[in-house]
Parts: sequence; C-alpha cells; structure tokens
Amino acid sequence: MTITNKNIEYYMQEAINEAFRSHREGNHGFGCVIVKDGCIISRARDHEETENDPTSHAEINAVKAASKILGKDLHGCILVSTHEPCPMCSAAILWSGIEHIAYGYSIEESISQGRSRINLSCEEMFQRAGKNITVMKNILHDKCSLLYRKDARDETKRLKNLTDEKLDYYNKESLKKRLEWFNTNRQSFTFINDDPVLSAYNLLLCRFNIDKTEAPVVSRNKQGITFHSMNFCPTLEACKILGLDTRHVCMRYNENSTDILIKQIDKKLKFSRNYENLRPYTDYCEEMITLDDK
Repeated sequence: MTITNKNIEYYMQEAINEAFRSHREGNHGFGCVIVKDGCIISRARDHEETENDPTSHAEINAVKAASKILGKDLHGCILVSTHEPCPMCSAAILWSGIEHIAYGYSIEESISQGRSRINLSCEEMFQRAGKNITVMKNILHDKCSLLYRKDARDETKRLKNLTDEKLDYYNKESLKKRLEWFNTNRQSFTFINDDPVLSAYNLLLCRFNIDKTEAPVVSRNKQGITFHSMNFCPTLEACKILGLDTRHVCMRYNENSTDILIKQIDKKLKFSRNYENLRPYTDYCEEMITLDDK
C-alpha cells in the first residue's frame, strides 16, 4: 500500500469516529484503526472506565483485534491513532511488528493541557528498541485536538447523559455567571452612543473573547443586525462528540442567558438565532440582535 496524506486522513477520520464512540460510552476519547493493503483490519477505542482496565488503550485493543485476524505478526500494517501512543502502547506496537504509524495529537500537547502523561515519545521508544518505524505526525491535527483540549473535554463531560432538566439548570447557571461577569467587567467593552444594538454586539464579542472576523455582521437594518458566529465553541464540539442536536441544546442551554445579558444595556434588546443556520449543520451560527422600539 502506498501511504499518502489523503488515504491516511481517511483512516484518521475513522479513528476519530471511534474516539467519539469512546466518549459516548463514558471512556476517554481515544480511537485507532489498523490498516493493511488498503483495508481496515481492526477498529478500536479505549475502554478503561467501562472495563475497569487501565491497560485497555485504543492502540492495544486494535493490535489485539488485528492479531485475531492476521496472527501476531502485523508486518505490513499501518496503525492510525488519534493520539500519540503512550509508552505501553508503543511497546505493543514494537512487539506486533507494525512498521508504520500515524497520529493526530502528541503526548507533549496533552501534557500542556494539564493531562497526566508519561513524557516519553513513541519515536524515542522505537529508537531505544533499535526499530525503524515510520511515524507520521499531526494527521488531521485540528480535528484530533478537539478531542483533547480541556474546555471541549470539560463540556463533553458536562453534557453527557443530558436531560432537559439539566439544560434548564445549566441555563440558570449560565445566566448567573454572565450577569456577574457583566457587573464586574462593564467598563471593559465599548458602548456606542445612541446605538444599543452595536453596543450589545460589542458586549458579546467581549464576553466570549472573540474577534469581529469570527462573528462578522452580515446584514443590518432599522430593526437590528445579523451576524455569523464561527468562533470556537466547546458546546458545539461536545454536541458533535456526543451526537447531540445543537438546535435543541443551544436553544435551552444559552439563548435565554445571552438574551438577558444584552438586556442589561437596554431592556428593548433581543438576542435570537436562526436554527435553520446553525453549526454543525451549516458553517456558521446565524444570530440576531434586534431592538423593539415600540
């Protein structure tokens, strides 16, 4: 099999799908596939929590599954994993005979996110073993990073086993935090004289620490503005991982708290969304700020 970025990215997406399943099952979000001659031989994910087994890593599970099909010698196979193999998994790769691996997110990056990891790269493990194993790094890195960045993982944990009652509670919690933030930081954003709509827009940019290019205004009339939010959103990433519908989650979770936040500028202001144009179903979230002059 000829290894190209295109086919490795395809296999990495399959590994990412396994990582999504891991999260949904209550595990840690690692996925892996093993490929030979262009065919996926095994798919696996971690089961540390659900099997109560600290050795149940995605790569080890993938090696075990592939060995049941091909035997214990996996020469000619490529292992593709969302995360750089830990020393334990690197040793399993060495013993299996696999000579090519690809990963998306590194051990070093996980450590920078505050995760507990043994700071020993797979390449150093392979070098110490005297094995010439080809390592391809950063495959679909941006997608893989969303599995491991702290804010997305925290939100995924928060939204797991979600109910409408939890969403209503989270909305009240969000409202409390946003009003506390407003009272503390009201001097840090720009009010525009005689223009409460743009003042409210600036307030949201400041609250969510985003740039105008990440939420550009696409139309304006006498009633208000429409803007397209494209900024990083932990709730969006958690919904994608858990298979939740953002059209339902975002309506109950944070639309009301955002609406009440901008009303601190003017009671006539209203925040709303067009739920026909909402990520991940479109490339942006279409959101509106309007002013009722009646």
